[in-house]
Amino acid sequence: MKKPRLNHDSSLGQNREWIKNTLLSLIPIALFFLFWQAASYQIPRGVLSSPARIARGMYRAFTDPKGEILKHTLISLEHIGLGFLLAGIVGAAFGFLLGTFFKPLERLFIPFFHVCEKLNPFAIVPVFMFLFGIGREQKIAVVFWACVWPVLFNIQEAAKSVDLQLIRAARAMGAGRLKLFSAVILPCTLPSIFTGFRLAIRVAFFMIVMSELLGASSGLGWYYMQQTYKYKLDLMYGSILYITVLTITASFLLGLLEKHFLAWKQKTFQ
Repeated sequence: MKKPRLNHDSSLGQNREWIKNTLLSLIPIALFFLFWQAASYQIPRGVLSSPARIARGMYRAFTDPKGEILKHTLISLEHIGLGFLLAGIVGAAFGFLLGTFFKPLERLFIPFFHVCEKLNPFAIVPVFMFLFGIGREQKIAVVFWACVWPVLFNIQEAAKSVDLQLIRAARAMGAGRLKLFSAVILPCTLPSIFTGFRLAIRVAFFMIVMSELLGASSGLGWYYMQQTYKYKLDLMYGSILYITVLTITASFLLGLLEKHFLAWKQKTFQ
């Protein structure tokens, strides 16, 4: 009867610690917006919009019966989701293959992949516009290109660094490649997999906005440019903050998913 009580107390203590850390992390953000609000009284309205005006403007945008901002949000999220999914599949496949069973090919492909990764993203977007036009396929391709490299390199390095003693022990017990991958390699590389995913999702939002700025007729980047052309400062600044919140939310959700799978990993090795 005492053990559940201890587990309950431990869980309660962790929740309190999480709430405390969350509140502490919100203090700098609150101070930043307070400073911004104070600075807006000293700076002309045509240059800087206050957080209060931005909040009112974004509220009107979200409650607009036309639902324009929500429509563009869904379009951008669709492009991000598909590009991120494809990057996850391709990046994980190449990362695991080059880091485990096909290591001789690592010297051939990894230097080339690193060169591809270093290409200037501003130069890549026009190339994809030329190849795919300015439609849906181009946005997905841009997100895919930006996301695939952090996923691939993080997984490849993690798979290559798996403890050889674990691999030898699994092989000594008769594990084939599939069992070796599922029971040893995958659990050991989970932290790096999620590190790559978190890096990729941040880059994805940056790239989708950039591609929609350069050539699009919909999406959050296009919506931001429209507010800029119309000189609606509250919605212009609000769009930037909104995209930032979406990026943080996506990264947070991946963090929750990571905690779930890392808990599974701990149980596996207990």
